[in-house]
Amino acid sequence: MPIYRYVCQECGHEFTVMHGMNETPEVFCEKCGGVAKKGIGRVGIAFKGSGFYINDSKSSSTSKSTTSTTGSNSK
Repeated sequence: MPIYRYVCQECGHEFTVMHGMNETPEVFCEKCGGVAKKGIGRVGIAFKGSGFYINDSKSSSTSKSTTSTTGSNSK
């Protein structure tokens, strides 16, 4: 069963509830008893490999275009 994150509409308390994907239960806050709605979870993203940083590919493409531009001007 998946775990869902809920946020209380009244006090803002965040908590998790485990229930089936096809279920739509009415969830109430553990602290104040107010109605809670599903919140968007925080997801960590890790970019791995080349091409994600400024210094990965930009310097090599810039130097190639500069070389080809100066070479065509000198002809």
